[in-house]
Amino acid sequence: MKISDKKTVFKGFYEVTAVKVIDDKNNRTIDREQFNLFDSVAALVLDTNTNEIVLVKQFRVGAEKKLIEIPAGKRDVLDETAEETIKREIEEEIGYQTDDLAQIACFYTSPGPVTEKMTLFFAKVSQQTTEGGGVDGENEQIEVIKIPKTAFLSTIYEDAKTIIAQQWLQIHG
Repeated sequence: MKISDKKTVFKGFYEVTAVKVIDDKNNRTIDREQFNLFDSVAALVLDTNTNEIVLVKQFRVGAEKKLIEIPAGKRDVLDETAEETIKREIEEEIGYQTDDLAQIACFYTSPGPVTEKMTLFFAKVSQQTTEGGGVDGENEQIEVIKIPKTAFLSTIYEDAKTIIAQQWLQIHG
């Protein structure tokens, strides 16, 4: 199978492309939609002073409610590396400077219809320089939540990136 044609059919906050997929095996063309999103970053953040995981709580349109999740953001700044983006997002969302950063994984968030690829990090922090809470110009209303590692590991989350980070921490402690 391969993509033979793409046409943008909607461009707003997100972009949707109509895609024609050639199925050589069955000699047919399949019509699909592709949701074109920026690649993204996320981080499991450990405050090394308190041994707490630092999370965010914010409203998510797709879920239609507030979710508790690890800090994350879009890679929407030209020429900014994934590492630079997640450090910026950690500072904006939870107010910490990053002391140490290690990549955990890189994966597609929903590879059926979505182009977004996420890079997941483990970040150690020790110095909160601002309250966090997001950026006013990005219409963010973020609540910062600090939770002991043991509580983080035993909590049930609805957000996939947070579940992946939780499972990584269970394995790598």
